[in-house]
Amino acid sequence: MNSQVKKLSDILGLDGPVMGLFYTDQQPGSGISPKPMTPLNQLSPGKDHDVGWSSCVLSKVRFARRKHCPAFFDQEHYGCLGGAFFMGFKSYYEPFEPALISTGIPGQMEGERYVDSTQTGKRFYDSFKPPRAGGKVLVIQPLDLFSPGQTPEIVFLFPGRNSLIGLNALTVFATQNPDAVRIPFGVGCAALVSWPRRFRAGNDKVAVIGGFDINCIKYLKAEEFTFAVPYDLFLQMVDAWPDSMLGTRAWQRLRKKA
Repeated sequence: MNSQVKKLSDILGLDGPVMGLFYTDQQPGSGISPKPMTPLNQLSPGKDHDVGWSSCVLSKVRFARRKHCPAFFDQEHYGCLGGAFFMGFKSYYEPFEPALISTGIPGQMEGERYVDSTQTGKRFYDSFKPPRAGGKVLVIQPLDLFSPGQTPEIVFLFPGRNSLIGLNALTVFATQNPDAVRIPFGVGCAALVSWPRRFRAGNDKVAVIGGFDINCIKYLKAEEFTFAVPYDLFLQMVDAWPDSMLGTRAWQRLRKKA
């Protein structure tokens, strides 16, 4: 399987390993995680918690890509409260978060202006409901580090512009669904974890493009995006690419110009 994944990565012109996500009850023997923070079971819904900020989920994923190691997260190693919510470790969002993604709180916090009001932000959070964590620990690591018996739930690729063109075409070809690639609104870890898990839970073979959160762009390379697909769809794509646009002379010409 690793050799097939490498062939697909090469034909797409991807830089760095393909990564996978899974939940488990055991921390990896090695790897990178955020610093310990206040355990989530010591926090209460409906209150703003001043627990600080350790790191972004994508910052640890970046490190795992560079060092070819696992990144892992749990009830104490979650980086920020928003990340804990979107990774499924916390069932509620913080009261300040609708203001954060909208118009802010005068004198306290500048809003990110993704939506036009706190009320709109609240509707987004109320309706989102990320899938609950499937285990005590979330692990994101290169596919070739998965041991026998471990299967990723979601697979991540990190395409630049041309690679994204190829992945879009391949996903549509493998699914025969013109709506199989989507860009739903959300912060970096929502696009990486929550949205693809939500679609997968609904038995939708859908790829999710991310990398539009202005606060997470610094953890991606220039003109790089995140591209998340359920594992079963990824296997279809690995098998289907030679017959897709990626096997044409037009794609070869585009790759030579890159």
